[in-house]
Amino acid sequence: MKTVFYFTADWCQPCKKVKPVVEAMKREGFEFQMIDADYEQSLVERFKVSSIPTFILLEDGRELSRVTGAKTKEELENFINEK
Repeated sequence: MKTVFYFTADWCQPCKKVKPVVEAMKREGFEFQMIDADYEQSLVERFKVSSIPTFILLEDGRELSRVTGAKTKEELENFINEK
């Protein structure tokens, strides 16, 4: 199953903008794991995340794709479904 790691932080304004979109998509059945970049430094380092928000699409633990920046619902759906 595909999972999206969503790297975010409380102080990040673009993250605040996209958070309601991610929460709505989770309610629709999309699999997001929200990762606070301030507290999950090991994951930030492991995935070499240099800016937030960052979305990393994983399948069976393997990275398929990534995008950065605040995205619309349509952009995130396309990102998830393109792979």
